Amino acid sequence: MTFQILFAASAGHIYLGNTLWYLIVFAILLLLVKHYAWGPVSDMMEKRRQKVISDLDSAADNRKKAEVLANEREAALKNSRQEATQILTDAKANAEKTSTQIVAEANDNAASIHEKAKVAAAQAKADALDEARAQVADISVTIAEKVISKNLSADDQKDLVDQFIKGLNK
Repeated sequence: MTFQILFAASAGHIYLGNTLWYLIVFAILLLLVKHYAWGPVSDMMEKRRQKVISDLDSAADNRKKAEVLANEREAALKNSRQEATQILTDAKANAEKTSTQIVAEANDNAASIHEKAKVAAAQAKADALDEARAQVADISVTIAEKVISKNLSADDQKDLVDQFIKGLNK
């Protein structure tokens, strides 16, 4: 092969000279790309990969935290329902206790009033009997004075009425 054949190209054919030249230029371009572009691109891709991994881990942690919070809210809601039920039960018990206490106090007051009324009635009866005795004594003395036309002293009159009343009680 001649020199001209090796480095020359004819229409549509690539010769060995061109091939070597293309390989050398390709190798130089490959080294330049590797040195200037591949490192930064590779670093950028690695950073991106780490960020995606970090985001996925963060999302998983956030999901777990959300599940824990949801469980805590559900437990708190259940607990608040139990507390509300307990409060209602306590309120009903207190209301029942209070109503029983009020009824007992009312019954005690009624019994006290009834007892006081009985005592007052007995006292009124005794007062009425004493007044009636006094009036009977006065009337008796007046009648006796008129009947025997004799004046008796007040002490004698009372003794006479008391004896008369004692005689009635027997």
